[in-house]
Amino acid sequence: MRAAIIAIGSEMLGPSRLDTNSLKLTSALEEFNIELARKSVVGDSLDDLADEIRYAFDRVDVLIVTGGLGPTEDDLTREALAKAFGFEMDVDQSIIERIEARFAARGWKMPEVNKRQARVFRGQTTLTNERGTAPGFHLQVDGKNVWVFPGVPHEMEWMSATYLRPWLESIGGSKRLRRVLKVSGLTESGVEERLKPFYDAHKGEALTILASGGQIELHLLQSDPEEIASRERELLDIFEHRVFGFDDDLLESVIGKLLLERKETLATAESCTGGLLGSRITDIAGSSRYYLGGGVCYTAGAKTDLAGVNPELIREHGEVSEPVAIALAAGIRQRFGTTWGVGVTGIAGPGGGTEAKPVGTVHIAVAGPAQVKHRKLLWAGPRSVIKWYSTQAALDLLRLVILRHEP
Repeated sequence: MRAAIIAIGSEMLGPSRLDTNSLKLTSALEEFNIELARKSVVGDSLDDLADEIRYAFDRVDVLIVTGGLGPTEDDLTREALAKAFGFEMDVDQSIIERIEARFAARGWKMPEVNKRQARVFRGQTTLTNERGTAPGFHLQVDGKNVWVFPGVPHEMEWMSATYLRPWLESIGGSKRLRRVLKVSGLTESGVEERLKPFYDAHKGEALTILASGGQIELHLLQSDPEEIASRERELLDIFEHRVFGFDDDLLESVIGKLLLERKETLATAESCTGGLLGSRITDIAGSSRYYLGGGVCYTAGAKTDLAGVNPELIREHGEVSEPVAIALAAGIRQRFGTTWGVGVTGIAGPGGGTEAKPVGTVHIAVAGPAQVKHRKLLWAGPRSVIKWYSTQAALDLLRLVILRHEP
C-alpha cells in the first residue's frame, strides 16, 4: 500500500512554522510497512487544497490530511474535501453541544464561529476529538481511505494513536521494526568506510546513515525481530564502544545512567559553551542525583574564582589552552567534591580567533579519581554549532573515560 500526507496551513509556507505532524504519521505508516509516496504542504486556498487532495488521492491507497479544521474563515479543509469528492455536509448538533460544554467547563461562552466545526460529511465517519474542539474524519471514497485530523500536534497525535494505528493494524499490515544505533567520535565518511563488510554481506538491505548534531545514526529496518537483532550485533562488532546508545538515547541520558549505576557524581566548568553543557545534563529527569552543579567560567576572573584556576596558568598559556581546560576540570571537581569534573574552554566566534588559535578551537578535559583526559578540537561553523558540538564532544569524552576506553 502507498500513502500520502497533506499538511494544510499557509503558516507552514512561511519561515516561522514547520510541519511536524507528518513525522509522527510517517512513523505510524512505516511501522505497518506502508510506503509514504508523497508529502505536501498547502496554503489556505480552497482551489489549491481541492486540487492537491485529488492529485494525491489518485496516486495512493491512503490519504492523510492534517490541519484546517478550526473555526475561522481560513480553515477550509472541509470545504476542500467536499469539493474534491462531491460530498454533502450536515450540521451535527451533538458536536455543537459538546463544544459548548467544553467552553462552559472553563467558564466561557462558546463563540458562534465554533459552530463551523460541527459540519460533518453525510454518510461518512466522524471521529471524536477528546483533546480539542475540532472532530476528525474517516472517509471512504472509491475503495480508498482518507483520514482527516486537526493540525494541533497533541490533538493529531492522540487521534492518530486512537484511530489510525488500530486501523492500520486491522488491515493486516506487516509490521516493520526500526532500530537506531547512535555513533559518536566518527565522521559520516569514517562510518561509511567501516561499513563496507556489512554492505558486502547484505546487499540490497536497507541501512540508512544520518549525520546529525555531532553524531551518526544507523537506521535498520526489518520485519523479522531475529533479523534486526542479528544485524544489530554485526554493527556492534564493527563499531564497538563508538556506539553510545540506541533509538531515543541521548548522550546526556547515557551519561546519567552510567553515573547512577556507579553511584558517581559530576560537576562542570564551562567557558565557551556558556552553560549549555549543564543545561543538557539537567534536561534529564532525576539528574540531581548525580549532577551536583557547575560554573559558567566565561572570564579569566571567573575561571579563577569559580574553578580555582591559577592566574599564572592563564597568563602563560591563555584561557583557551590544554592546561586551563585541565585546571577547570580538576578545579570544579574539587570545588563540588564530585567523582568527575569536566572543563570546556574555546573560541566560539565569530571573532576572537588568531592564527595560533583560530575560531572553533576548543579544549575539553575530564578529571576523575585517578586520571585526567584532554582533547583538543577544531570545529567549523557558526557560534551555535561550535557550542553544540563542544558539549557533544565533552559528554562523549566523559563517557569514554568512565567506561575506561581510550578516547
